Amino acid sequence: MLLRAFLLAAVVSSAAGYSDPGGAFAIDVPSGYKVERYDLGDGAFLTEITNPQNEESPHVDILSYKSPEPFDASQHPTVNKALLDVTIQLVSAEATVTKQSRAETTYQGRKATKLTLEFKDEDGQAWKGYALAVCGQNHALVIMPYAKASDSAGFKAMDEAAQTVSVEGRTPLARGAGGAATSGGGRQGGFLNQGAMRTVEQRVDGNFQRESASKVIVAGQPPLTYGSVANFVTVIEILFDIQMTEAEFEATRARFIEYYDAADAEGKQVLALQGAELLKTLTTGTEAKREQSRNEGRAVFEQAFSRGAEMGIGYAQVMWDAITRRRASVQRVAAQPTKEEWDQDISEGDIDALMEMLWFMWNAAGRPTEGVTMDDINQVRMGILQEFPTMDAQAQLLIANAPKLYAGLRQQWMGASAEQRMMLAAQFDQALNEWGIGAQSGFESGGGGGGDSEYSMNAQIAQNTAWNAAKTWSSGS
Repeated sequence: MLLRAFLLAAVVSSAAGYSDPGGAFAIDVPSGYKVERYDLGDGAFLTEITNPQNEESPHVDILSYKSPEPFDASQHPTVNKALLDVTIQLVSAEATVTKQSRAETTYQGRKATKLTLEFKDEDGQAWKGYALAVCGQNHALVIMPYAKASDSAGFKAMDEAAQTVSVEGRTPLARGAGGAATSGGGRQGGFLNQGAMRTVEQRVDGNFQRESASKVIVAGQPPLTYGSVANFVTVIEILFDIQMTEAEFEATRARFIEYYDAADAEGKQVLALQGAELLKTLTTGTEAKREQSRNEGRAVFEQAFSRGAEMGIGYAQVMWDAITRRRASVQRVAAQPTKEEWDQDISEGDIDALMEMLWFMWNAAGRPTEGVTMDDINQVRMGILQEFPTMDAQAQLLIANAPKLYAGLRQQWMGASAEQRMMLAAQFDQALNEWGIGAQSGFESGGGGGGDSEYSMNAQIAQNTAWNAAKTWSSGS
């Protein structure tokens, strides 16, 4: 039944979706835009997405290269750099580059490099955009949205389209609230994007009170309910011992809705009911029986998600990204944890949860949110990544366990009284200051390094603010 659900979803594609004939990528094409693909030779292709009614419209250009042999992960930074060097040469052949800067980042769990560009065309018209270089298994891409410097709305539309690019996928990544991609397509990796940031704001305002499990999301027979999604997410958390963030949950919900709308009667029944059925199996019976069910379920979903992600199936991609990012180790914490449940490996998924946790704390502390962008969030992210070697042991352990701690903080916030929330808000404010994320200058890092770095969270703050607050580890309730 599980594999049937994924196979049903595989036939669904976005009406505006474009899939590269060579298998390099898929993208959600903006309404009114056309796609033109040019063979550059030697395995390289240029795909231009433009408005045929306006030669000076905003663009998304995608340069793709297919390697005869699969890329090794160690090659990705070198390939990314080479592709961006070529991109600069191509732009410089027709325009004058006036500003450029590069930064290492991630995209869909892969190492990537972002080149921010400003240039003037032959008529002196100023343009702005960026080029993001990323490698898949056999394909390397440069994703480049750009528009006239004066056309902020046009650039935003191209940026949002660019964030739907699925590397070596058959269907584009989904768009969430605010038009941003919600399936691992954030430019810095993970699921947190501008739309998800607004969702976290709303969750804080609503004290993280969950919707009724019986609330109908999409009418049908049987209807898709909030419980359909929440139960399924809880099953995955149990099977893979993970705690999903709010952004991941919302990405899952969005993809469930998409595929429920397009499924036949059998597919609708699977999507609406399988979560509750599986959750019952995993939580009833003897411990031996539950362990057997967990092992069998983990094996089935491991195969289904990996296969489904390769086929471009939306909610398989969401789940597989969430799982694999938690396996992508960034650093090993040297200090031994004092609690049995503490993890010592810092993964990409841990960084994702940390950034959403910091944004939650920022909102809960009552700090101003207007004007905060994903670029601000990602600036802090990159600063933290750079400061890993000089962070104290408690700060590193906090990061390694960020998904669990963040889940616990949300639980506590949800169950706290107004007075208790005020106390928590003060703790969050203090913790943010310890991380060098100041209220005066906005959501940005303070810099510094070594044991006295503004990023260095001392043991008392780490313990009191995070661990002691994490009484319950569950993001599904």
